[in-house]
Amino acid sequence: MTSMTTPTFAAEGLLMRLKAHGIDYLFANGGTDFAPVIEGFANGMAKELAMPRPVIVPHETAAIGMAHGYYLATGKPQAVMVHVNVGLGNCVMGIINAAGENIPMLVLSGRTPLTEFGRPGARMSPVQYGQEMRDQAGMIRELVKWDYEMRYGDQVDVLIDRAMTIAMNEPRGPVYLSLPREPLAEALGGDWSMGRPLQAVPVAPAPDALAIRETAQLLAKAKNPLIICQRGDPEGRVSQALAGLASDFALPVVEYWSVRNVLPTGHPMHCGFDLAQWLPEADVILVVDSQVPWVQRSLKPRPGAKVIHVGPDPLFSRMPARSHPIDLAIVSSPAAALKALHEELKRLAPQTAGRYKAIEERSRARREKAKEIAQAGGKATPMTAPYVSRCLSEAMDPNAVMFTELSAKQDFLELAGPNRCFSTAPSGGLGWGLPAALGASLAERDRLVIATVGDGSYIFANPVACHQIAEAHRLPLLVVVYNNGIWNAVRSATLSMYPKGQAASMNVLPITSLEPAPDYAQIAAASRGWSENVETPAELPGAIQRALNVIRTEKRQALLNVRVAIPPAPPPG
Repeated sequence: MTSMTTPTFAAEGLLMRLKAHGIDYLFANGGTDFAPVIEGFANGMAKELAMPRPVIVPHETAAIGMAHGYYLATGKPQAVMVHVNVGLGNCVMGIINAAGENIPMLVLSGRTPLTEFGRPGARMSPVQYGQEMRDQAGMIRELVKWDYEMRYGDQVDVLIDRAMTIAMNEPRGPVYLSLPREPLAEALGGDWSMGRPLQAVPVAPAPDALAIRETAQLLAKAKNPLIICQRGDPEGRVSQALAGLASDFALPVVEYWSVRNVLPTGHPMHCGFDLAQWLPEADVILVVDSQVPWVQRSLKPRPGAKVIHVGPDPLFSRMPARSHPIDLAIVSSPAAALKALHEELKRLAPQTAGRYKAIEERSRARREKAKEIAQAGGKATPMTAPYVSRCLSEAMDPNAVMFTELSAKQDFLELAGPNRCFSTAPSGGLGWGLPAALGASLAERDRLVIATVGDGSYIFANPVACHQIAEAHRLPLLVVVYNNGIWNAVRSATLSMYPKGQAASMNVLPITSLEPAPDYAQIAAASRGWSENVETPAELPGAIQRALNVIRTEKRQALLNVRVAIPPAPPPG
């Protein structure tokens, strides 16, 4: 790239400023508002200016999901640009997911031109009258950390700087900037210079020493301590700190509703993903950056148990209702708090050898039981989701990464390290998994990326758009559709609430069936993807290997449409 650093007009400056903040890609779904941005890219190509690479994404859900997945894979926030209010409306669900999981990204959208005539960028179509809103940002204001509308072209550097700084400040999250055409088209004066970013991201908070000491004392005296952790960080610092702390002081770890796996599943203190056997007996509970450490309706700590919450926002103040008990709340980077606890516990030197052996045995027994359940699920047709999950796990290399949305079961996966399995956030907006996997595959093309999705989640992902993206950018990911022909989350919620109701007596509950099922394999094939329908458990291991061979040798996408059994009804609750 050239050393030239002075753009000639605002849209050009916008793109250069994005690159200055480490943004590699602009995931774009264009419209008439994009004209200055397209001209800016054209100028940048002609003058060899440093700019993000534009990625055409034919649906906004996929654009937001790709930025989400790219961040999970790399720790680097990306930018999305969509078409005025209609494009932003299609982004809302994805922004809900990003906000719920504290995923930083810069969401940009055009805004209907401010003027009807007389200025560059003024309105040129009846559509630009019909798309104007008095408060376009209002539809996402509750979700983003910051929003603004650019008024003048020479604001572009300070606005991008502020947006990115706020997005990356803990707790992280999405930000939004709307861009009318007129300021994007404005020329930048000769005294306007790129310069370096004007604001630095604040350093993550360190834990209070007295609070760490109190927590360490509680853990040292505990008979049945427990750590609950739902997510780590892209760099793996939380995993490293937690693995050492748990191992050295015999602290069992349960990753309930894990959205970013933290410990290797083979770690002796990793006690799975189900709290039912651990929470009722715990006398000291350390909750590490977990939005919903347990569901209050169905499971609670025992009376008198001490509960400590650690994280950048241990209260999760964005949640209107969250009544989990908190005896001590520590504002801190999770990794820093865990390291500080480790040092303090070393000083206290509790005796934990006996407990270590007992927990290690329970952990081993859990993994063996999971293996038995998975194997049993391959003895009938249709096969079970645990069986499919186990077969995929056995085919994954240690560095492979899986994005799972209402499909693969983490209890049946063997994960070699942190950030090997990403799951649906509690916000639960369906259609996230496949686009997020595309973003990760774009970030790390040589890494095996697997998207496992329920058939409903696959439909919600706008699969025609997603497979087109995979072909256009040669993204060699594996998509596995767990096809049970039903919206099982809806079915399970109904049966749990009304276990003896009229709906429970029906073969097919209202508003749950996805039959007749499309031929999902043909959707991938329409974009020249390799695909196969899998009906019986005996077919699955070979089908997985055939798919992986295509991915590794031909560097193209593959899809398996796997018929799975409807799971048993959940317990009442």
